[in-house]
This record gives sequence, structure tokens and C-alpha cells, in this order.
Amino acid sequence: MLSFIAALLLFPAALAGVLPTSIGELDMRAVGAVSPNLTCGTTLAGQNNGYTCPGGNTSCCSVYGYCGTGDAFCLTTAGCQSRYSNASSACYTPKSGVSISVDGTCGAIGAGKAGYRCPTSGATCCSGAGYCGNTTDHCDVAKGCQAGFGTCARTARTDAPAGSSRQLF
Repeated sequence: MLSFIAALLLFPAALAGVLPTSIGELDMRAVGAVSPNLTCGTTLAGQNNGYTCPGGNTSCCSVYGYCGTGDAFCLTTAGCQSRYSNASSACYTPKSGVSISVDGTCGAIGAGKAGYRCPTSGATCCSGAGYCGNTTDHCDVAKGCQAGFGTCARTARTDAPAGSSRQLF
């Protein structure tokens, strides 16, 4: 029994060269090792492996620990992990009016601080409040639709004769 207790006391010393001593050491363990399965980084899908993305069409490491390209993977505002991307320049800042929204915000006013553009299908209009959508409140120029960040339209005059409907044109 005494030898078992002594072994337990010596066990941490035996592992001293095997286990990481800090989170920073764990973080550095596989930096530079190319991902065999398109996972990257140390969080979520990266599972503390610290893999780097292979490059080409999988050059950016997303906030979720997957390799890929495009705004969802490569925007710094979307959490691109430059340390685990193929090159430190793989991650980039949004380009106002060009980068597609990754969080539903758009434009330069209201909630739209990053200058995102709305997608080309679905929620295509950027409201005056800075959100992508496809309702009259989002798309109507008279209600502040931001034309440089999505599709906008003008509505027919609101004083149309009774029985007629409002139409976008």
C-alpha cells in the first residue's frame, strides 16, 4: 500500500515532460501542423489540436474551428483566427458596401457599424436602422433604406385612392 501512495506522489513528476504546463503551451502544441480534417484552432471543432488550415479554398480558420473561405470564415469581425489560418493575411476586415453581412446588420448607420452589405437573396434590403430584411420597412427609400448596402425601392404614394394597394416599383 505504501508503494502505491509513493507512486501516486511521483506520478505528476513522471508526466512533467509529457503534459502541457499551461494553456499557452497547449495553444502552441500544434501551431503549424496542417489540418488533416479541415478543423483548426483550439476551440470548438478545433478540439485543442491547434491545426492550421491547409490553404487554397480552405485558408481561413473560422471562429467555430473550421477551415474555409469567404466572409463567414475570413472576416476579422466574424472571428477569423489568423493564428490558425494559412497565412496571417488570410483574415481581413470588412470592406464597406462589399462584404456580405455575417450577423444580419448592414450599412453605416444604426446597428450597421461594420458596413456590411445584405445578401443577394432573401433579406436583401438594408433598413435605416441597419438590419437586413425584405419588408417594406427594410426596403422603402422613404423609410431610410440604405441603397449602398442592399436593394431599395420606392413605394407608391400613401394617398392612393381607396381600394388600391401600395406597390413597390
